[in-house]
Amino acid sequence: MKSVYIDEEKNVNARKAKKIAKKLYKINKKEEIAIALSNKMQENGDLLEQLNNYKLCILNGRWILKFLIYDILESIVTSRNEKIETQNVAILIDKADDVLLSQLLRIAEKVKSFKIITSETNRYSFLEDLCEEYGIALQITNNKSKSLIKTDIIINFDFDDEKIDRYKINPYATIINIQTKIEINNSDFKGKIINDYLINYNKENYQEFFNKKNFDQNILYESYIYRKDTFANIYKQMKEDGVKIELVV
Repeated sequence: MKSVYIDEEKNVNARKAKKIAKKLYKINKKEEIAIALSNKMQENGDLLEQLNNYKLCILNGRWILKFLIYDILESIVTSRNEKIETQNVAILIDKADDVLLSQLLRIAEKVKSFKIITSETNRYSFLEDLCEEYGIALQITNNKSKSLIKTDIIINFDFDDEKIDRYKINPYATIINIQTKIEINNSDFKGKIINDYLINYNKENYQEFFNKKNFDQNILYESYIYRKDTFANIYKQMKEDGVKIELVV
């Protein structure tokens, strides 16, 4: 997969945006591409609309997060001077991919308790059997009134605002939003919501990209490693690059 960088100096109007998107679409038909937009271009509604119309992949810097779920948990727990073995953790998910599934057992075996909250309970029933085989406690549920009331850390993979608001949540929980930014519309909630993050990595590995100063650093790093590959291979590269996540509350 190839990353394409768009950093226009002049204003891109609707006509030019359509021309750019059409050109990228033709490139994508020959070789799959991922598009990294500069900070200025991310604010161009015409360009975003046209790229989405052509169903092109636009990098937003959040793809990285799903590879680092366990690392994020450790970071939160360390910042509290607590141990991961004492944490009650839940993940909100309906449609998991292989990257996420590759991490669930590791999380389940480390924390005090682990729940998968989903409306697709049958889809993940095999995980209960697998965890039972290894002697790991795992609960799969969709109980809106009880499942999150005692949870310390909630990893929200793909629930939106409306769906989360249907659940009764521990008012002091920490919520990590992976795919999109979500807010809790409940005045009783006093916990922390993590919607943003900063990525730090060994930039010496990517010196040839130092001239791309108009790009968000998260998106820039994502463009370096974005590809279709296994969780193990991507995670290994992240470790070799010295990736560290700084969570923004």
